[in-house]
Amino acid sequence: MNNSGGRKMFNFTEAMERLITHISETCPEFAHVEPERMLVSHIRTRSPGIHGVYASCQPLRFENGERTTKRRERTFSMPEVVVDGSEILYIVYFALPRFMNLDFETKLTTVFHELYHIGPTFNGDLRRFPGKNYAHGHSRKVFNDRVRVFSHKYLMNPEALEYTTFLNGSFKELEIKYGSIVGTYVRPPKPRLVG
Repeated sequence: MNNSGGRKMFNFTEAMERLITHISETCPEFAHVEPERMLVSHIRTRSPGIHGVYASCQPLRFENGERTTKRRERTFSMPEVVVDGSEILYIVYFALPRFMNLDFETKLTTVFHELYHIGPTFNGDLRRFPGKNYAHGHSRKVFNDRVRVFSHKYLMNPEALEYTTFLNGSFKELEIKYGSIVGTYVRPPKPRLVG
C-alpha cells in the first residue's frame, strides 16, 4: 500500500504479529502462545510522552478459561471473537505513539511482558500467581526482571534482528521513513450480563 508520496505505509500490526510469531517459534518459554488465536491492536494516546500505559493484554475468557463468571449472583459472559474460523482468546494492545517512543530495550521487554501474561495453557485466562496480585505476583520488579531475561536471551538469536528492526527509533522517525503508520484497531470486548 502506497501513500501519495510513493512511499510504503508501515503496518504496525503486521510487524508486531511477525515478531510475536517468531518469539513463539524460537523461545521455549513462549511455545504455548498461539499467534493465530490472538489479535494485535493499537490504541491511540493523547500525548506522545512516555508516561502512562505502554501496552496491555486482554484475556477473552475468565479464570481457568471459563466462558462465564459470577459476580454478586449475576452471570457474565465474554463475547466470542472469531477470525477466519478461529476463536480469538487474547488481544494485545499497544499504545501509540507512546509505545514507539520508548527506548529499544523497553519496547522489546514490553512485548515479552505482555506475552508472559498469557496463561501457560493458552486457555483465554491470564497467567495467575498466588496472592492478591495474581497478574504480576508478589513483586512487579521480579516479574519485569524475569521478562527482561527472556528478551535478552531472544536477542542472542541472529534472526531476531530481522523481526525487531521496526522497534528502533521513535514513532516520528518511523513515520518520516514510511510516510504514515497504519494498524488494526479492535474495540475492547466487555463482559455482558447473561443471567
